[in-house]
Amino acid sequence: LDFSKIESGKMDINVVEYEPLTIINEVINILLMRLEKKNIDLIIDIDPRLPKKLMGDDIRLKQIIINLANNAVKFTREGYVKIKVSYDTLFGVGIMLKVSVEDTGIGIKEVDKVHLFESFQQIDSKRNRNIEGTGLGLAITKQLLKLMNGTIQVDSEYEKGSTFTISLPQRTVLNEPCVKVDNPKDIAVTCCIRNGVVKDEIKKDLAALHVRYEEFTTQDRIKEFAGDGKAYIVVEELSFNKEMKKFMEDNPQVELLLVTDSLDYEDVNLPNVTYARKPVYAQILALWFNGHELTFMDNEEAFSDFLFTAPEAEILVVDDNAINLTVTKGLLEPMEMKIDTALSGKVAIDMVSEKHYDLIFMDHMMPEIDGVETTRIIRRLHPEYNDVPIIALTANAVDGAREIFLEEGMNDFVPKPIELPVMVDKLKTWLPVEKIKRMVANTSDMVKKDKINQLKIGNLETKEAIRLLGSEKLYWSVLEDYYKVIEKKALLIKDLEQKEDWPAYTIEVHALKSASRQIGATGLSKKAAALEEAGNARDKEIIHRDTDEMLVEYCNYISLLKPYFEKSKDEDEISNQLLITREQLLAFFDELEEAVDNLDMDSMEGILTSMKGFSYEENQQTLFEQLSDAIDCIDVDACGDIMEEWKQIIE
Repeated sequence: LDFSKIESGKMDINVVEYEPLTIINEVINILLMRLEKKNIDLIIDIDPRLPKKLMGDDIRLKQIIINLANNAVKFTREGYVKIKVSYDTLFGVGIMLKVSVEDTGIGIKEVDKVHLFESFQQIDSKRNRNIEGTGLGLAITKQLLKLMNGTIQVDSEYEKGSTFTISLPQRTVLNEPCVKVDNPKDIAVTCCIRNGVVKDEIKKDLAALHVRYEEFTTQDRIKEFAGDGKAYIVVEELSFNKEMKKFMEDNPQVELLLVTDSLDYEDVNLPNVTYARKPVYAQILALWFNGHELTFMDNEEAFSDFLFTAPEAEILVVDDNAINLTVTKGLLEPMEMKIDTALSGKVAIDMVSEKHYDLIFMDHMMPEIDGVETTRIIRRLHPEYNDVPIIALTANAVDGAREIFLEEGMNDFVPKPIELPVMVDKLKTWLPVEKIKRMVANTSDMVKKDKINQLKIGNLETKEAIRLLGSEKLYWSVLEDYYKVIEKKALLIKDLEQKEDWPAYTIEVHALKSASRQIGATGLSKKAAALEEAGNARDKEIIHRDTDEMLVEYCNYISLLKPYFEKSKDEDEISNQLLITREQLLAFFDELEEAVDNLDMDSMEGILTSMKGFSYEENQQTLFEQLSDAIDCIDVDACGDIMEEWKQIIE
């Protein structure tokens, strides 16, 4: 899409004020997730004198750096990936920003360099046959830089690695150094880092910060220096032994930075020991020297500045996809809010007629009445909702999305897949102040962060999916909802394709795109996204050509997930079950009808669990299975139809 915009001259460059360090930190967070499965060090080299604020297109700049860094990670099996940020001063009021991405990967042959920035060219495709990618990213990168008057060059040695360097003119807004140490002359640092490349980079950073580095060979020498100034030790987790811990207990005047690879670490709980997650670079060191707290616990950051519950808040979540309802309810559960759900815009309109909500989360794309039209009807028919925030849930979060939803009467939006920190931020912004209760308790009391184990389920990117949801427990709930409807949804999509009902088809593949991203089925999500685009364009040739391939991949998840959610019953257990009586069945129907009328999903599932304790005559077993599927899919209309048919059989 970006490439076609560039080719047609419709790509906009949006120049704003930004902080370059913010971009680099965001890039680091993205890369760390990709590096977790690889034996690669990420090294960050930032010139501390870089101006604190610049003016340029920060979104395109970040896109370019991420693309280059992702390529470096993709083609590197061991060693390191290094991002270096420097600059040259230009005449006038600007700088030439320079960002290089260096790797120790497979490198590029001299003969291939000439094709490197051509569209759809992945160099040495035979050798890289197991590596994903079209090669389009570098073509876009070069074109984007050209639009911004920048350049890119590559230096590579085959089998040794590559370095891509971009040069981009930027205006200077605030010429203060982006990183500085308050009293560098009073500080001396030593390192206990095994990797020579990483250690050398830290020493280089210290020199740039005008901080003295010393090789303290004995503990007495460290204590001797700490008597005059301040001694700091940078230690990787593997080198932090009992002897060093005892030394830190006995010498509170010495500060130690314990560098860890992941979020799972043994807390030393000493006031002079600070934790930092790799990579450690100039900004981290400066924050440490200046006495600032270092935080790196992913989900706790969302709550660090504003812990709250809202037990009196009434929330309505509207979405035609049961998976999104499970996700949203699961994310909001720790905040103790009263949550109702609606599976359609029509149901939502009925619900706001009977009850006042403090905030509504509204799915953007729904069949029959979409989120925008539902919002318009609510605003028009219920003046009391004029001041109630309605927040869009959308998988199509493009540039300017917020402005688009504001024009349609909504107040804000949450992109899908839904992430815990984003939901918290929106609640913090839009809930009435009087409904919020600040928490005095520790962060861990608010959100119990599960240790993210190396959960492996086929090709699902489970770790990233769990990180977005905040807990493994919620991930399993979402995954089960996803599994239950695969067969039904696949048949529906195929039927819509054959009927050429493109509006309904597009809505269904849009939902599949979002749900698949939520569980970590990234490849399937991309295929669904491409077919959604084709549906919007009414490109029947692409739809008929590619739908079956997507559905085959979708249905493959049935066999993959079945062992986790289908437990075969013991034959003796089945034979010992009592045959359900007519009276018992009618009693279940009465309870179920009430639960359906109230859209009480918990009660519906509870009744189904009780019904599973009985056996059924052959002509009723099929109806029971259909009813189970309808409840699992939260298809209330189907539930009513099945019960009516069943009553006719037993009467």
